[in-house]
Amino acid sequence: MQVLIYSKQKADQDVPILADLDPVNKMRLIEEMNHQGTLCLMTGLVFESIRKQIEKAGYIDCGEKNEKIDLKRAFRFDEKGDRNKSKWLKFSTSNIGAFKRGLSAFYEKHYTDMDPSCLILVPEAIFESLRCKGAKPLKKSGKPSGAERDSLFKLMVIPESSPLIKKLEHVYIGTSIEVQHTRALIYRASLTDSPVLILGESGTGKDVIASQIYENSNSSKGRFYRVNCSALPETLLEGELFGYVKGIFTGAGTDKTGLLQAATGGTIFLDEIGDLSLPSQVKILHAVENKVIRKIGSNESIPIDVRIITATNRNLDAMMKQGTFRDDLYYRISTFRINAHPLREHPEDIPLLAKAYWAKKNRKSELSASFLEYLKSYQWPGNVRELNSLLNSLVDYFGDIPPSQAHVEAIRSSRQETLVQSKTREGDDPAQIMKIKSQNVLISVQNILRSIKIEMRPFIYGTPGQKNNPKISDFLKKFIRRQVAQLDELCLEPTFFVRMDIFKKTARYRFLLDSSNANFPETSEQLNALWIHELQQLDDDINQGIMEVLWGKIDM
Repeated sequence: MQVLIYSKQKADQDVPILADLDPVNKMRLIEEMNHQGTLCLMTGLVFESIRKQIEKAGYIDCGEKNEKIDLKRAFRFDEKGDRNKSKWLKFSTSNIGAFKRGLSAFYEKHYTDMDPSCLILVPEAIFESLRCKGAKPLKKSGKPSGAERDSLFKLMVIPESSPLIKKLEHVYIGTSIEVQHTRALIYRASLTDSPVLILGESGTGKDVIASQIYENSNSSKGRFYRVNCSALPETLLEGELFGYVKGIFTGAGTDKTGLLQAATGGTIFLDEIGDLSLPSQVKILHAVENKVIRKIGSNESIPIDVRIITATNRNLDAMMKQGTFRDDLYYRISTFRINAHPLREHPEDIPLLAKAYWAKKNRKSELSASFLEYLKSYQWPGNVRELNSLLNSLVDYFGDIPPSQAHVEAIRSSRQETLVQSKTREGDDPAQIMKIKSQNVLISVQNILRSIKIEMRPFIYGTPGQKNNPKISDFLKKFIRRQVAQLDELCLEPTFFVRMDIFKKTARYRFLLDSSNANFPETSEQLNALWIHELQQLDDDINQGIMEVLWGKIDM
């Protein structure tokens, strides 16, 4: 999502700057457009995503205009007493030429570098016309992104002409610095046989990274096995990995070769390794360290020669502090570490990904520029997997037509309405009613946790040692109290949580939040410690459990 910024403070003041909206840090854009002598144009869609920030910044609503394009009167610049206040105005005209003439006349004759910032909402067609006229991209300011600050990325030698790099551009898609960084790490990892640890949220493409490392490395001469550590009970997982001897338990009619032995000369990918129990972690550590295994029921050691790639969406650093993940295993599997970034950290890649997925389905229709911009406005908690699922749903519901914002919102509205229905009608199935109520509760918990994370982010990642602003801290304390009250109400009915572990972790999360308000951290560093110590892990566990329930991994 983009905006056009005209500035009387710039040397080339007639050339607009094209700025991207950062979904994570929206105030960065507000700060950029809030200087004196700055006129900003955006579509209504962009405005709605930052309306709260605009209102907090004190902008005055000057209403909506149609064909009469007199910006001087619309912004009340003929009223001396009101000229020093920032304002916003919406235009619904379809006359592109008339709007351009009106904008030019106001900006050149009546707007100065001492005037307050002003904001104009325009239709998509007008915005696109002005954007294509010669706007220049905004140079990044403020703190650089994590990937830009990473000295490792700066020091690595990555030949851009390498056939592998060219190939990865078509597999791990994107032009952002985050995606370029990940591709560079895939390239370097494919040149070694060291263990690789891939970290990232669900749906960020960790399996794609693992398969690309395997396909392009020396170890690809052997076979590739993928094991989901969270999908199998501990006893079955041990037999799957290490094998067993005939007759060791009921049903063991023959000897079984474990995957660690079968993968000798190749690669084994242990997905969701953060879900392993401590006893299983010990056995994996022994196999990785000593390069030998023992089948269940056997005293014979079997040598193995296999590359280990692991992945998890959990915070292993926090788990090690809590004693739920062995640090010695962590150091063994993380010789080479790769982060798969969530979509919200590189929204500029969303249009590229959407077009790539759309093309793979051989669809005749195309995705419009406005629709692709709309996709960038969403946070995508399910990341790439959720994006692909939505695109498939659009065709399933509406056929092979060019989708629009209305189509997406219709799907989301329909699903939400299905979940919020709770009234009992005669003849309704009680089990179905219970299922709907459970879905409502779990989705409400997810929304509360997501809103808490969003509101706490500026405090958690603030400057170390910097004291929190008393007014802002007071706002956060009040916000947390409201969320705690909502969690209190939801926790009155543990049955609706479906799984007792989700209920207990939610209750624990609520307790920690409530306790923090009694002795609220004075600095962002202290709040960060509170979050990292336990809240973040609980947040991950609760969301993971809810996703498993809602997406059918267990029967409700």
